[in-house]
Amino acid sequence: MAYAQQWHTTLDVRRPAAKQLPAAVNDLLVVNNAVSQPDNFGHAVVSYGVNRGSESIDLKEVPQLMLFAVTERLDYSGMFSSVGLVSKSQNAGSFFSDVSLNSRQADSLAGMYMADALLVLDKVVIYDKHELLRDDYDYYAVLEAYTTSTWTLLTKQGGGWRSAVIIHADTLVWEESSYDSSLALQQLPDRHTALLDMATYSAERFAAQYIPQWETVDRYLYQNRNDLLAEGMTHFTYRRWQQAAETWQAAYEAAKDGDETKAYAAADIAVAEEIQGDLQSARQWAKRSAEAFGRMKSADAAQQQVNVTYYMRELEQRERDEKKLNQ
Repeated sequence: MAYAQQWHTTLDVRRPAAKQLPAAVNDLLVVNNAVSQPDNFGHAVVSYGVNRGSESIDLKEVPQLMLFAVTERLDYSGMFSSVGLVSKSQNAGSFFSDVSLNSRQADSLAGMYMADALLVLDKVVIYDKHELLRDDYDYYAVLEAYTTSTWTLLTKQGGGWRSAVIIHADTLVWEESSYDSSLALQQLPDRHTALLDMATYSAERFAAQYIPQWETVDRYLYQNRNDLLAEGMTHFTYRRWQQAAETWQAAYEAAKDGDETKAYAAADIAVAEEIQGDLQSARQWAKRSAEAFGRMKSADAAQQQVNVTYYMRELEQRERDEKKLNQ
């Protein structure tokens, strides 16, 4: 095969949220219905495999931290007309009992805040273990934290409410080592601070599931000694996408079947079309490139056909994603 060069660029593409809220939700209210975890619950201390009891840690602010984090992420997403917050707990019960928001409370809150859906935090549980271990040479200090939050999404249905329970869990581990046990323990983050950070981290991850995300993807362009391919690359470098595509199309039309220029030009056009937002055209050009590579008889061409076919599948996925995002 003649001289050839692959060029690399990246694109930022928007992916749909991992989980979809009902399309009819415009005004969302985030509601606290949780009772704070008791100070002496769930904070184990373990030394060399032996349980040494537990610590008392004040986590009363955890529900509010999680609610603020979720509200902020959802509000900044721009997905809703409004995102409100009721930070005062509506639950007068015990941490060890599960009391859901009733219809009367939901109606009252929705009317007061003009909301058509409620995202209710019902419970947060944080278990953590502070452990000291040892091998032949060093001491290892470990802090493991496990957070589970239970939420209920209430959406209006007829004259009542439809509810969906959502459970979200996260784990974080901090580990330090030293020749001295005290130094190993000192290097761990403050336990109280770490657990508050863990609550915020978990809340942000929970909210992120419902927000479209941007992802950076790799794209590759081809060039050989063909003058039109080189001219198109110059246009592309200066962000003249349409001129690049037109120049590469001229190269494609001038090339003969079985010529690598035809395969290269079609692949390059596909990238230019994708950048301009025409995913259908990009997919069609990627298909032409794959077909052109298939007509060439070399191991490299066979590999490039595989690569371009994979790219074509990525474009198909982007088309599906766009439909979801535009619903």
